[in-house]
Amino acid sequence: MKDARRAAKAAGLDLADRIDLEEALVLRAAEKYDAALSRLRPRLRGADAAETAFLWWAVGGCYRFQGRLQDAVTAFRKSMSYASKAGDKVGRGYALFGLAGAVRVKGDAAASDRYYREAGRLFEGTGDDFGRAYAACGGANALRQLGQLDEAERGYRRAYAIYAKLGDPVDLAYVDWGWGEVHLKRGELVAALKRFALAEKAFRSGHETRGVVLCLHSRARCLHALGKTAQAERLFAQGVALARRARIHTHLESFT
Repeated sequence: MKDARRAAKAAGLDLADRIDLEEALVLRAAEKYDAALSRLRPRLRGADAAETAFLWWAVGGCYRFQGRLQDAVTAFRKSMSYASKAGDKVGRGYALFGLAGAVRVKGDAAASDRYYREAGRLFEGTGDDFGRAYAACGGANALRQLGQLDEAERGYRRAYAIYAKLGDPVDLAYVDWGWGEVHLKRGELVAALKRFALAEKAFRSGHETRGVVLCLHSRARCLHALGKTAQAERLFAQGVALARRARIHTHLESFT
């Protein structure tokens, strides 16, 4: 919700429109993507360039978490185009974040890295600490997928420092989870489990289903490597069941 509100404000939406959008954004944050889309897409008719950029960004996020990855890429590219027409540098940055995340889940970590770097440059000097932190964490995720673990860890450290100052526990949890994945890839299993436990606690407190699923499956892989296979199987099954109840597809992602 926080990134959605920032993007709406950056798009120049007036107070009435932002209030009207609130219900759609709440539905989106609650993982009720069909309901959110039914409210977001009609607003595209007659919207100016800045609002259209924001709406395509919000629609793209729904598509991504529905597993409609190519539709998400198309939506984020439209968001970028309209943000550029509006002269909205911050809006273009948020569209790049969405695009970078979607192509990473599709397996193109190199393109994801490029998009995160471009977005990071757009947020330099803007005073938008959230944007800087998001670029650092997202870029670290791409670098982790590329096997550049030391550079990824440096990115997570940068993101952690900024999110900690912002008091943003859910986004901080995504940093902990990604950092834990770096430990896991290095075979540092105890350190990985500690990071995953911290992340899962924050995700559960923030009702972030996707994050909980990620942590359950990461913990399962760690525990299996430690020979605790029965416990690992239980956690893995819990993650699949949770994702299916929420109608998300996090349990199928290989390139998160």
